This record gives sequence, structure tokens and C-alpha cells, in this order.
Amino acid sequence: MSQENKTVLITGAARGIGWASAETFAGRGWNVTIGDVDIAEAEKRAAPHAERMLALKLDVTDSASVEKTFAESLTHWGRLDALVNNAGIQRHSPLEDLTFENWSKVLDINLNGSFHCLKAAARIMLAQGSGAVVNLASVAATRGAAGRAPYAASKAAIVSLTQTAAVEWAARGVRVNAVAPGYVETDLVRTVIAEGRLDTKPILDRTPARRLADPQEIAKAIFFLCSDEASYITGHVLHVDGGFEADFGVPFFPPREVGKA
Repeated sequence: MSQENKTVLITGAARGIGWASAETFAGRGWNVTIGDVDIAEAEKRAAPHAERMLALKLDVTDSASVEKTFAESLTHWGRLDALVNNAGIQRHSPLEDLTFENWSKVLDINLNGSFHCLKAAARIMLAQGSGAVVNLASVAATRGAAGRAPYAASKAAIVSLTQTAAVEWAARGVRVNAVAPGYVETDLVRTVIAEGRLDTKPILDRTPARRLADPQEIAKAIFFLCSDEASYITGHVLHVDGGFEADFGVPFFPPREVGKA
């Protein structure tokens, strides 16, 4: 099937990586459903691209909302070839002060939301015998992320969920992978930096590429995993992090010659 006939549904697609992904897919000829709880922003984004984009209100924590959105998207486009589980939030707090309300809110959107959408997509894709899912993990999934316990826990669970779904559905034609971004320069991050609430120096010092990612760089990796170019890749977590995960974390100092200071 040509790329022009394919359709992707992206959650949390009105901003950030989600919107960058929507632009990337549409630019490659795909039809795109932008699912977002902020329907006004989603419609504003989609309006100039009406022939390629459909904006639908989506609350990933509400299974009824998920079912409704997937049904409307399927009715509109006639098929579903890919799902990008991008919707997510963070709540920052030292672990000892973290409220159960904030813990639950992050897990409900990041993990349970991905679960609801994964199931809704699977019912369509397994019936047609083809499809691809990309879940958004994070470098925080495999590291201790101080002040971000619920976020890190949700992303670690996403990795496990990705691998489990991949092995269950591979023989039935549905691939499931994850992208694990490092630090990304979204509009929100730029605002936080400008307000002095985020110091990028320790981040850049810890990232071998010495820069933040552009959202489009993450979007391109997501698109690749959804495309036919990745037809034999499933159960994989692709780190798009400028070398963050690979770095041992200890700088190298060349040995001094004997007798020299």
C-alpha cells in the first residue's frame, strides 16, 4: 500500500512531539488524526491541513472517549495503519513529598492512557492483519530520575508493555515499538528555560551531543518505526537521545607522560 493511503492516530498531538509527528506523517503523505484533550488547539493546528488532518477530542484516561475517537477516526479515513501513543504529563516532587494524587494522575495518563489506546488500535489492526504502534518511552525509563518518580515509573512500564504487546501480536502482523527521547526542546521546555525553572547546563554536560533534540528529530524516528522501512522491527526501544543512554558518565582524561606535570 502506498504511503498516501495510510492513516495514523496520534495522541496528545496538539503540541510538542505529537504535533511534530503529525506534521511529519502528513508531509510523507499519510492521513493524520490528531487526538487531544485540548480540542480547540487541535482544531487550530489541523485547520490549514484539512485534506490530511482530522482533529478529535480525546481523553486517554477515559476508555469511552478512546473508543469514540478511534471509531470516528476509522469512519472518517476508512482504516488505521499506525498509532502513536504520545500523550503524557509530568509532576515534579521529591519522592517523600509526592502525593498519591499526583502519582496516580501521571500513571493514569502516561501508562493507563497508552493501554486504553493500544487495545483500541489492536482491535482494528489485528482484524486487518497489519499495523504499527509506537509508544513514547524516555531515557528516564532506565535511570533514576530524581524528582520524577511517577514519570520514570510510567515510562519503565511502557517499555515492558511495548515488549509484551510486540511478542503477542507479531505473528498477526502488528508491530509494537517504542521511542525513548532524551531532552527535547519543545515550546514548553523553552518557556521553562526562559523562566529560569530549568538549567540546561547539567543536561548538556550529560549529553554527548551537547544539545537538546529538536521535536522533528524525535518525530522522524517515530515515523520510521511506523513505516514499511521498519517492517521487521518489533519489540524494540529506539533511543533518540544524543548519546545520553550510551554515555558511561565518567569523563576521559588522557594519561600524562611520565615526568611531566
